Amino acid sequence: MSAAAAAPMRAASEPMTASTRAGAVIQHYISSQVDALNRAIAATERHAPGSAAQVRAVIHRLRTAIRGYEHLFTETPHGGPQLDQLLAALKHTEDLERLRVHFADRFDQLGLTVAEYPKWYGALDEEVRESYRQIERVHSQAWVAALLGQVRMFAEHARFTRDGDKPASSLMGVLSRSKIHLLDTYAKTSHTTDLVAARDQTRIAARETHLLAEAAEPALGRAADEVIAPVSDLGRLLVQYRQSVVARNWLLRLPGSDRADRLTASLADLEKEHLRQLGEQIDAATADMSERWQ
Repeated sequence: MSAAAAAPMRAASEPMTASTRAGAVIQHYISSQVDALNRAIAATERHAPGSAAQVRAVIHRLRTAIRGYEHLFTETPHGGPQLDQLLAALKHTEDLERLRVHFADRFDQLGLTVAEYPKWYGALDEEVRESYRQIERVHSQAWVAALLGQVRMFAEHARFTRDGDKPASSLMGVLSRSKIHLLDTYAKTSHTTDLVAARDQTRIAARETHLLAEAAEPALGRAADEVIAPVSDLGRLLVQYRQSVVARNWLLRLPGSDRADRLTASLADLEKEHLRQLGEQIDAATADMSERWQ
């Protein structure tokens, strides 16, 4: 067994520090996420509620770590457009499941009983079931097993570049660049013609910064935590913002009679106000984050 291949097993039993090899830190993180992905995929095959979101989250952890720290390794696996297809299917299912919870909360706000829920809400259940069947069809394709095998082999046998052999303290350079990218992406929201799209790009940038710091945290400790804490607060708000946008768009796509219903109008008003409040909270959270990072 090569020194690089043995690194994840040593890292699992030895405390990591800023002196640990950078490649070993990230390799161990990727290895742990491969195990988590296998568990999450098994849950989607049972159509377990929330499992689509779990698979998508783990894939994003793996892809962000592999892309963001690619310079630490001599070669890395790549998912390509097929992986994007799987992520889109997972995202669709996650959106549907979140919509069920989201609208149930809204009905509570409006004081509705279950008997008063609109018919279109009940149809969401069948859409969720069909979306899981679609995920299952994608999972069964040969490329999924092949890609999982490549990532697993990489996690076990990755070889480091010179950068990978440097101490983990060098990973702060990646985090610093990611923080700058996040702040630059947010700055574009002040002069955009499509605020929803600009905030969604900020959400993606916040997620990437969070996950890059998460991967390095076992070795960097407090330095990584100082990135994770404020960016996770911002990310949570941006996820809520996106969810409210999805709910608003869902209401707009309802058939004419449902869209003209008084209940739909009340729900639309709630979403509009929620988006306004979240926009203010996002701006405040970003200002706080920027101040903490100065």
